[in-house]
Amino acid sequence: MACVAVASLLRTIELEFLQYKPRPLVLHNHLISFNKDLIQSFHQNLGFLISQLDEERINMDGVEAVKHLETKLRDLAFRVEDEIEFLVAHLYDEEEEEEEVKIADLVLKEKKPQRDTDAEKTQPCVKLHQVFQSAMEQIEAIKEELLKIKAEAGRKTAHDVLQRSQLLSSHHASHSKEQMVGKKDDFEIIKKLLTELGSKEKKVVSIIGMGGIGKTTLAKQIYEDPSVSIHFDVRAWVVASQLHNKRQMLVGLLNSISKQGNLENSTDHDTALKLYQCLKRQRYMVVVDDVWSREAWDDVSNCFPDDGNGSRVLLTTRLAEVANYTSSNNDFSHHMQLLDQTDSWNLFCEKVCKSRAAKFEIIGRPIVEKCKGLPLAIIVVAGLFSKLNTLNEWVNIAKALDSSTTTTIAATCSKILSLSYNHLPHHLKACFLYLGVFPEDKEINANELARLWSAEGLVKASENKTFDVVAERRIQELMDRNLILVRKWSCCGRKIKVFRVHDLLHAFCVKEAQKENLLRVIPGNGLDFPQRCFRWVSIQSSNPDVSTLCYSSRSCRSILCFSECEILNLEQFKLLRVFFFIRNRMYNNFVDLVHLRYLPPALRSHNIMELFKAWNLQTLYICSDHRNYLEFPQLQYFRCLIIMRHPPKFVHQNLQSISWLEPKHCTKEFFTHVPNVKKIRINGEIRECNDCIENLVSLQQLERLHIYTSLYGDTSPNMIQINSHIVLLKRLKRLKFEYNHFEWNGINVLCKLPRLEVLKLLSGACVGELWELQEDDKFCHLIVLEIHSTDLKDWKAPGDHFPKLEHLSLFSCHKLKEIPNGFAEISRLKSIQLTDCRPPVIVSAKEIKEEQHDYLNNIVDVVAEPDEDQYETDED
Repeated sequence: MACVAVASLLRTIELEFLQYKPRPLVLHNHLISFNKDLIQSFHQNLGFLISQLDEERINMDGVEAVKHLETKLRDLAFRVEDEIEFLVAHLYDEEEEEEEVKIADLVLKEKKPQRDTDAEKTQPCVKLHQVFQSAMEQIEAIKEELLKIKAEAGRKTAHDVLQRSQLLSSHHASHSKEQMVGKKDDFEIIKKLLTELGSKEKKVVSIIGMGGIGKTTLAKQIYEDPSVSIHFDVRAWVVASQLHNKRQMLVGLLNSISKQGNLENSTDHDTALKLYQCLKRQRYMVVVDDVWSREAWDDVSNCFPDDGNGSRVLLTTRLAEVANYTSSNNDFSHHMQLLDQTDSWNLFCEKVCKSRAAKFEIIGRPIVEKCKGLPLAIIVVAGLFSKLNTLNEWVNIAKALDSSTTTTIAATCSKILSLSYNHLPHHLKACFLYLGVFPEDKEINANELARLWSAEGLVKASENKTFDVVAERRIQELMDRNLILVRKWSCCGRKIKVFRVHDLLHAFCVKEAQKENLLRVIPGNGLDFPQRCFRWVSIQSSNPDVSTLCYSSRSCRSILCFSECEILNLEQFKLLRVFFFIRNRMYNNFVDLVHLRYLPPALRSHNIMELFKAWNLQTLYICSDHRNYLEFPQLQYFRCLIIMRHPPKFVHQNLQSISWLEPKHCTKEFFTHVPNVKKIRINGEIRECNDCIENLVSLQQLERLHIYTSLYGDTSPNMIQINSHIVLLKRLKRLKFEYNHFEWNGINVLCKLPRLEVLKLLSGACVGELWELQEDDKFCHLIVLEIHSTDLKDWKAPGDHFPKLEHLSLFSCHKLKEIPNGFAEISRLKSIQLTDCRPPVIVSAKEIKEEQHDYLNNIVDVVAEPDEDQYETDED
């Protein structure tokens, strides 16, 4: 309950008073020097108290009493943070007033009486002292109440309780795709309706079932089944959701078929017509997932032509009346059933992923029976049990569920979700709750979420881990507990890139966050905004009445807008720290945003001077170069969307990523100012970009490098030799080149990079017709290799030169004769993706797949999209 409030307050204290380079105005007013010991003591006591409360709640005894203390602590944390941040913001107001007085004095040429500046300097620090002193007294009172609760219950000591958290592990995480347990019959039935029935008319097939029963998982498995995908010329997928948006559905379907250009200026009619034309004369399969109303179906149904070629629309819904309205007839509707006891237990065991003795099964089977055959409830409770290592822990959870008097499936599922949520550690609970700010069914970018978490104070770097590593671990933990559904992995398959939250879990997050006065969702026009305080505002409707936001402006820390919205006047949101939006015209004034920490990539601010007060800014994307001195000590991600005239003159220990540097900026002196940067993108002329590689060697933390060059100003764009200093970047994992004109054999030197996992050679990265690897040129750790738009004809490379390669992608390699046959010996090879390549290359890929099968290695997935007309005039 108090997890978000406490995490946010702890981070605010660290940023304002405990960081290595606090605000000059805070230092000038002696806020830290006057209160340093008190601030540190409060910070330590608050952190220790939330940990103790967390452990007491997990132990299940005295829950109501602990909840009461958590509520007290939450309210205290919110109040203290408000007082701290308003006090800091007021310092800037006073500074401006003093400047106005000085100007007035000069204009009037009047000498006013000397003010007692020393007294004024002490006033803010004394006020801050009073805030922390009062808060410390309340902390002590809460600690005393907690001790009484523990004494009355005969609890373990805090030390014994804290030891339990160290036993939890998450080693069982799996990267496997979602599997259906006990749903084989459902799969075969739907597959037959889609592909085997003789009717050539367009048919709408419906999957009907309650929330959490596995409709989307079943539809996804069918959608990705090779025998189904090969049956159709075109496939598309879109999610409708409870609050459907016609335009988003149309654009989603179009982008699912093929990536479209800019559709922002097209009307709904034009977009619908374009979708219709894409499907016309094609045998298509379209999935419309999670349909709640007739209106949602009507918005897209006219876009599906009937050419009498066996096209199908697969629809999932909870409502039989929707299925009856949309489906061709009852023969094309399928009701999903709950799992029986055997399949329920098998699903539980699969998700727990641990071998258990008979005594664990005796406890576990009644728990699974309580789930009443609902797959979502089973996998969530399995995620909870997978974190418990002792028999006593299993017994305690079993008692908690046995005490429930719920009888309906929905009530049981709600009980299970609450139990799983309550047993999350407080740091993970806050991160999970934050997922409610996103719209239902939205696919969430993990990197973007990590930056939002950081800005909200929910994730921070530890002594030996950067914040992004910590955030990655949190997302992994959520997956381990079956609380998120992974939609996309990174190209090397090691990191979650995109995920979504099941709508029942999402609804739980929204409800819990609203109950804690954290979240306000604006779903439509004309809704009254209650006179209550909310930290996060999520705008999800088209053209909402944003004037209602003024009611929460005092406490609002974050505004996240996922739809079109009128321009906001931000002056009233004095404490705003996150401003996320998808339309670049959604802002008005950043001048007074003292506490701003996050601005999204969509920002097109032409007056970066407005941000000078935002001392703790962490993520900044700009498209101007009006200010070349950005003294933001907490800046982690910086990107200028135009080439900068001058390099930023900052010293940043925290900077993780900087993009769009020119070679002239890449001096040794500049890189000494950003010693911990992990990702760099450089844009410039060919030879200058190659030369500047030498200056990168001081960046011993660099993991990702992208060099994009142009031919402008280069009079001899012939092949050049790659700068050999690149091999000194010992931590480099991902490397991307574009238009660099490197000699093919020259890049063999990259095999000396000891941690290189991903190598992307995009258009013009290398030139020439021969790439031959010598005996010692072995890329020992390379997992992903991509080659785009090249004149490469002959590629000579034994398989043992890429021993760990898993994914090979070739795009527009029009002259390449074949993939080296030695690739059949790579035991880890999983996929070969070919786009716009010669037919012989496709043949060689299929031969590799066959040989891999003979070697009993992985079954290589070969995906080929040839354009044979392209090669009619090509010479061998």
